[in-house]
Amino acid sequence: MEKINLDQETEDWLIAFFNGELEENEIEKIGEWLENGEENRNAYEALMRDYLQLRWAQENMNIQEKRAKEVIFSSLKKRKSGKLYYGMAAAVALLFVFFGYWFLGEKTRTSPVEVVQTEIKPVQSRAILVLSSGEKVDLEKSHEEIRERDGSIVKVDSSLGIRYDLLNQEEKTELLYHKIVVPRGGEYFLTLGDGTEVWLDADSELEYPVCFAGDRREVRLKGEAYFKVVKEEGNPFIVQVGTYTVQVYGTEFNVNAYDPRQIETVLVRGSVGFKANPSMPERMLKPNELAITNVESGESEIRTIDILPYVAWKNKDIVFVNECLESIMENVSRWYDVQVFFQNEELKDLRFDCNMQRYASIEDLFFFMEKTSNARFTINGRTVVISKK
Repeated sequence: MEKINLDQETEDWLIAFFNGELEENEIEKIGEWLENGEENRNAYEALMRDYLQLRWAQENMNIQEKRAKEVIFSSLKKRKSGKLYYGMAAAVALLFVFFGYWFLGEKTRTSPVEVVQTEIKPVQSRAILVLSSGEKVDLEKSHEEIRERDGSIVKVDSSLGIRYDLLNQEEKTELLYHKIVVPRGGEYFLTLGDGTEVWLDADSELEYPVCFAGDRREVRLKGEAYFKVVKEEGNPFIVQVGTYTVQVYGTEFNVNAYDPRQIETVLVRGSVGFKANPSMPERMLKPNELAITNVESGESEIRTIDILPYVAWKNKDIVFVNECLESIMENVSRWYDVQVFFQNEELKDLRFDCNMQRYASIEDLFFFMEKTSNARFTINGRTVVISKK
């Protein structure tokens, strides 16, 4: 990693500038110092990258501003005097826009993210409910009770999603199925008839009985969902993805089946068993374990992991840990309903760390990534083009 010399007094001076603690005359001196040579500008850029990395991390942990400054100040001062290391993957848009004027050459005068005006909204709660009759109900617009032909009532709430009021369950002789279809750019929460809670991510579908019957509760999934299953002795809950099955015994877990050939299951708490297909033996997962299953070969790998990056979406966060840009953009394309094109294949292998609100603007996300890499993000309508700077 490149080392840049900077004396402690200058470092403290620049940090005070980043924190907005300098008077106007001192700010003018910063400008003069930056114009006084390429070495100063390189040192400034390296220090700011480190500062922004720490600032972003602290803000996303909801640390109060005063405490955040103390942590940033302390962390930077602990580094060896005169030696700074950069290459961290994070930034804060407001700060960069303010300070970017002094960056080197044309690079410093270029807008962080080029945008051709189109409103790209963050993830919103929206879905289509397909009733047993085939009728489709737009849940983003409907806030009324829906009655099924067996007397069951679907209650739609703008903040709580949908839930079922099951009447005369002992008299039901026919299983009626509903399907929730969540589009790209959407998410949805629902409570099934047995009380099981389900969070559906963008571009996902869940098909399920209005009222479960018999000795098993079975649902079918496409895409990604987080389940909080109500335990019922002798009545397991089963998630079916093609031939892949997860059998649940009262638990919380996440299933990612965007690629139906390779399915990921993460167990948060409780106990689950999974089978790649009917001919394979059931394997068990423990909390904080990830199962990666190749459905075609039937082979599975189980790893112990930090579950946060896998389930953060359910808590309205975006968390990536050393994740490649290609994988990140697959998620971004679903969350923001955009198309993504790479002009340079090698950019797909760039790796990033990220922890921010899921409802942040797409420009903010790209800004952070652009300022800590050699990638440029251009938004044209609903298309994102990624190229080299």
